[in-house]
Amino acid sequence: MSLIGWYKSRIKLDMMQKYGSNIEMHPNFELLKKAIEIVAQKHSGRTQLYVVDALGRKEKCDIALATPDFSRGIGIKIDRNTGELYFLYDKYGVASNIAKKLSGEVLQHYTAIALINAMKAYGYSVREDASHKSDAIMLIGEV
Repeated sequence: MSLIGWYKSRIKLDMMQKYGSNIEMHPNFELLKKAIEIVAQKHSGRTQLYVVDALGRKEKCDIALATPDFSRGIGIKIDRNTGELYFLYDKYGVASNIAKKLSGEVLQHYTAIALINAMKAYGYSVREDASHKSDAIMLIGEV
């Protein structure tokens, strides 16, 4: 049966009272958007504002990505009250490991970008290097 599932992540945005109605202005949403753009580019995909179920029905999201391997898309919705981040996708009839892998990559890049920003705020010189053939992200820095 085709059904778009909601999968809770470990990410929770703060200050939702300030940004809840305009999530795109939240500073952490910018980090999330950048992480999704990186994953979309890496997999020759695109960003969009919806996911599609197996029957072709669209579900709006705060942001989403679609790739040739998972064309229905993986969306992200943020709870406006709690700040909890959910991944949305329909795994009916496709390999759900692709969706899990893409979701994991988004989380990995989001975490790396947030860490880089935090370290820069403390005076470190750091950058992300995802150019290796593995799925790992290396943070390169100097004190």
